[in-house]
Amino acid sequence: MSWSDIINNNLIGSGNVSKAAILGFDGAVWAKSDNFNLSVEEAVNAGKAFSAQDALLGTGLRMEGQKFLVLNADEDRIIGKQGGSGFFIYKTSKAVIISIYEKGLQPEMCSKTTGALADYFKSIGY
Repeated sequence: MSWSDIINNNLIGSGNVSKAAILGFDGAVWAKSDNFNLSVEEAVNAGKAFSAQDALLGTGLRMEGQKFLVLNADEDRIIGKQGGSGFFIYKTSKAVIISIYEKGLQPEMCSKTTGALADYFKSIGY
C-alpha cells in the first residue's frame, strides 16, 4: 500500500477528514490528498512544529494560506482551529500526519481517525 493509498483509504475515505498529508519531520511531503494545497513553507513548519510547541500557542500555524489558532500542543498532537475548520497534527516515530476537517465534519471524529492511524504507525515503528 502506498502513502497515497493510506491518505485516500484511511483518512479521506473514512468520511471524517476533509484533507490530509503525511510528512517527514523535515517537511518533505510523503503524500497528500489531491485537494490539500499545502505550500512548501507550511509543510516545513508543520514537520518541525513539535520542536517548538510552546511558540505555536502564541503564533499559530498556517495551512493553505490561512492562519489557524493553535489551541493545544503537546509531544503527540497539535490542535488548531479557524472558524468552522480545524486541524490535527499527530507525531509518529518518523512522520507527522496532518488532517483537516471542514464545516459539516466532527472534530472529534477527525482526531480519532487520525490518532488511530498515528497509533498504527507507531506500532510498526513508523
